[in-house]
Amino acid sequence: MTTPTDAVLEALEVTQSIQNLQHGVTLIAGKVTVIRAYVNGANGPATGVTGTVTLLRSPTDPPITVSSANTVSLDPTAHKDVPTRRADANLSLNFILPPPLTAAGPLTVSTVSLTDTLTGAAVPCDGAAAGTTVRFWDTPPLRVRVLGLRYTMGTPPVTYTPRDIDYNFLISWLKRAYPVADVIEAPHAIIDATATPPFQCTDTNAQLAAIRALDISAGGDRRTHYVGQVADGGFFLRGCASGVPVTPDPTTVASSPCGAATWGWDFDGSYADWYGGHELGHTYGRKHPGFCGESQDDLQNYPFQKGQLANTPDSFCGFDVGDPQLNLPMAAKPGVDWHDVMTYCNFQWPCSYTYEGIRQRLVDEDTLAAGAPAPENVPAAAPMRAGPRELRVTTVSGGGRPNDRFPKLSVTTAPAPAPPDMMAMGASPGGGQLVSVVGTVDLTSRSGTIKFVNPVQAAAGQPAQPGQSGPGADGAGPDGEVPVVLRVQQAGGGMPVDFPVTVKLTSDPAPGQERTGLVDAVVPIGTNPASVELLVGGQVVDTFRPADSPPVLQGARHSTAGEGKFGLDLDFGAPPLAGHTFATQVSTDGGRIWHTVGVGLKDPAITVDRTQFPPGTEVSVRVISTNGFTSTTSDIESFRV
Repeated sequence: MTTPTDAVLEALEVTQSIQNLQHGVTLIAGKVTVIRAYVNGANGPATGVTGTVTLLRSPTDPPITVSSANTVSLDPTAHKDVPTRRADANLSLNFILPPPLTAAGPLTVSTVSLTDTLTGAAVPCDGAAAGTTVRFWDTPPLRVRVLGLRYTMGTPPVTYTPRDIDYNFLISWLKRAYPVADVIEAPHAIIDATATPPFQCTDTNAQLAAIRALDISAGGDRRTHYVGQVADGGFFLRGCASGVPVTPDPTTVASSPCGAATWGWDFDGSYADWYGGHELGHTYGRKHPGFCGESQDDLQNYPFQKGQLANTPDSFCGFDVGDPQLNLPMAAKPGVDWHDVMTYCNFQWPCSYTYEGIRQRLVDEDTLAAGAPAPENVPAAAPMRAGPRELRVTTVSGGGRPNDRFPKLSVTTAPAPAPPDMMAMGASPGGGQLVSVVGTVDLTSRSGTIKFVNPVQAAAGQPAQPGQSGPGADGAGPDGEVPVVLRVQQAGGGMPVDFPVTVKLTSDPAPGQERTGLVDAVVPIGTNPASVELLVGGQVVDTFRPADSPPVLQGARHSTAGEGKFGLDLDFGAPPLAGHTFATQVSTDGGRIWHTVGVGLKDPAITVDRTQFPPGTEVSVRVISTNGFTSTTSDIESFRV
């Protein structure tokens, strides 16, 4: 008669992304959760076992059993210690918890039962009465908008576009690796990069910041973070964030390259996930630890050696719950072999220090006001919709092919400045219309460029406050920092107003790179504005002057835009002047909230990718033409995907 196998339960771990055996890492309510049971054979023949765990939400609730998702082998002659089993997802019995069991509150693992896969008999198990209790905590979602930046370069010209897999892998990775149960995705879009390739991340971040300002102005959630993706087919964009904010600041944006390179360790088909997670981490205030060539901004505080997830194999261990839809299996991330996502090391995953830091920043940001979307069934007010004059134009062709017909237009013209009774629509008390000013600055060479100027509503952000920069004779501030100022000049001899602004320094400079960053401010331009000047170290380095009043859209003709795209040629009656630019926005909720898919456009034509919308979606299109200080807004008839 064969002696049955006996087993011993050596440890139990409830994990979501990173954990230690003492359960010192916060468990997020609603996040995919796996109980890992580490069992070894005590005596008897080698065999395979499955298992069940008995769980209790409270002493008065009925027990719930959950079966293991896998089988493990027990061989009393080949003992594997707990660190060895933790390092391999296939060496632990893994129990995936049903979502109701991960609601906020306590959960007790009462018992663990094992079954011999060969005989179907119960396997005696020492330590099976686990008695481990953990608690799940509510945590705000991660709010993000990911934009793919398309560019064309080379001879003959080739267009490079981020792949769907790059977007899908990033969103999936954030759900699995970040301390969140939910990722709220603002509409993803593929947009044309406004800078000439090969551009830098400061250029793409400027474009993202301008888009974000228009989005929030049009009713978007101001807690949303923005990330751009740039395909590496034509050139490699070194990623960066527009800063590493010490306090909650969702206006900080980030850009990341994407593609299929393996980096010698990532063989799943896209590196957009962890690379994007690194840059997004900066926008949540996470710094570089400084172990693998990155800057040593957080070296004194980082708790683990060499940028690792743990100092010893029996402490912290990462765990990827996987994504069956992307064919990504469960995988362990041994703490001494894997490194924190904020390093430049290979094998990246968030350590407990980064994980908890991002969670705290999410909690802090959640207290910020979300913003005030337009009332139900009322179109969001257009930027600069400040005047009493409103023109409704409906133009419908009498026949011809569908591509020759003109869509319906609802055009709102907006003279400046805004009268006092329209302050809530985009004016600042005593300061006139608000504009979003985005530019790039090089503090080393003391140079800079104003990239985007767009009128916005008050919801776009806290207006900059006037003041004096106070530079010394050498143009340096009292602390030695180079002051940067936006100066609004008034026509007719009015007094200029200076707005000192903070430069959001680039998070990931290349070795030896000059100190560059982003200026991203909302500024009241007064009652009779003439120009906006950018001053670095007391010297004017760039000036923005508005063109004549922006043109009013007369009509829009469907154009051939290629498969999966919606194109329109815009008719303004006369060619737009130099200094006139256009922005394109789309809405999928009848005009309640608008999302920008183009900014700083100079060609009077627009293209919208239909593929970014689920089939059957009704999409409204809006065109904003502006000279920087005033704008006209035209709502074009919707189309169905």
